[in-house]
Order: sequence, then C-alpha cells, then structure tokens
Amino acid sequence: MALGYYEWGNQDNPALVFLHGMGSSGLSFGELAKLLQNDFYVIAFDLPGHGGEVSLDNEKEYFPARMAERLSNFIDSLWLTDVYLVGHSWGAHLALYMAGLYSEKIKGLVLLDGGYFQQGPAGVSLNQQLTDVGAFIDSVCFASWNEFLDSERANSSRWSKEIEEGCLAQAAEVDGEIRLSISPFTAKAVMKGMHLEPTAAIFPKVQSPVLLLHSTMPKEIEEERHEAIEYLLNVIPHAEVQAIPNTSHEIYRDAPEIIVSKLKEWFYGQTKSCANT
Repeated sequence: MALGYYEWGNQDNPALVFLHGMGSSGLSFGELAKLLQNDFYVIAFDLPGHGGEVSLDNEKEYFPARMAERLSNFIDSLWLTDVYLVGHSWGAHLALYMAGLYSEKIKGLVLLDGGYFQQGPAGVSLNQQLTDVGAFIDSVCFASWNEFLDSERANSSRWSKEIEEGCLAQAAEVDGEIRLSISPFTAKAVMKGMHLEPTAAIFPKVQSPVLLLHSTMPKEIEEERHEAIEYLLNVIPHAEVQAIPNTSHEIYRDAPEIIVSKLKEWFYGQTKSCANT
C-alpha cells in the first residue's frame, strides 16, 4: 500500500522528508515547506490512518520498527537518496527508528519537540492513557466545518492559510458531523507502539547528525524536559539541542520562521563539515 504525500520544491535539491505527529497530517507542514521550497525538495507523507490514508488493520503495524520499515520502502519507491528527516512528536519517534535501522539512507534528523521524552504523564498508566485518548477522539464532534475551525483557532497561538489547510486535512465529515480522521484504534496502536518500543531502545544505533529543537512551554515540565534532554545527550553525544523560546509542543506552528532558520543553519553546517573532510 503506497502512502499519499505532498511535495514542494525542486527534486534536484536536497530531500527533506517530514513525518507528522499523531492525529495530524502531512499538510500540517505547509508553512515550513513553503519557506523551504527554494532550497530543498520537501516531501510530507500522510501516515496510515491519518489525513486521507486508511488505517492499518493490525496494531503492531503501527509500532515504530514496523513503521520505519514501511517508510523506508516508500522512500525507496520515490527514488530518494541521502534523505534528511524532519519529525514532529510521533514523527520524531519514527525518524529516530528510521535512522537507527536504516542508517545508510538517512543523512540527518531534525526532531521537532519529539523523540526525547521516555515517559508518559506522571502517575498515569498506559491503560489509562489508552482509555483517555479513545474517549477524547470520540468526544471531538462539531456540527460544521466553521465550528471546527473556530475551535482550532482558539487553541492556536497564531493562524494562517496554511495552518487552516493543515487543520482541515486532519478531520473528516462523518454522517453530517465533523470528526477527527484518526480513529481510536489508530491512536491507541500508536501510543502502545511508542510505549513498547521507546526511543531509548534505538538511541545507541543513531549515528547520523541530529538536531533537536524543543519547546519551552509549559514551564511546569521544565525539570522533566531537562532530564530527558540530558539522557538523550548521554547516549547521542553528537546531537545538537536548541530551545525555541515561547513555543508549545506545536513548535512548528508557533514559530515557523525560526524553525526554518535553525534548520537551514544546521543543514548548511553539516554539508560544509562534510565538504571539509
């Protein structure tokens, strides 16, 4: 089964493959892609069960190692080589697994506030997290697209045409109601996979350059955030870590220009370093 994808820029340029977070879609990266398209060839997949893609039948197919295999095959089918991955949240988790298992294909990783935390909310069991995410998805229901977008705007630090397009891509009309495209089954499979195959298990195999751009909000979890970053750096000492001030987990929505600037600076630093060796 092939994945649907969005593309921007010239195929002769270096390839950036974007992997979105749980419940989102490839189109959520529209702002970043348009800012990058003059310098890169940008691909953003709709992962299975997200956006316009149908859900997988077996929950184990969503586990990171299996998803990494699937994504590796899709990248091969597009004849992409020397790929740089950019992942947000769950997408960062998958990017780390791809780099660890298919190092010959991956030139580098940019993690957008993802892949470094190893634990769920303090004191909340996996079973409770699965129950909560299923209940949340079932509860998201709007009478019209306008109501859905009003809710999205209210929960966003800023708004743009591209953000709106990304929001529309993560929902669908079902029996006259607007609901999230992701099903409770898919969300639970993703969460279970991240729990059973944490990024800590793949860190030692990641040899490619890594840039982590992390949020600074909410400030209440700053201690846990610091501990998670310290752990990542202990195992992947060559990783670069930068905080993006005044950003939430939706870091690429909150500060797209800063993210693009940091990504370009890091990328050209890597290519310059390779040219000098």
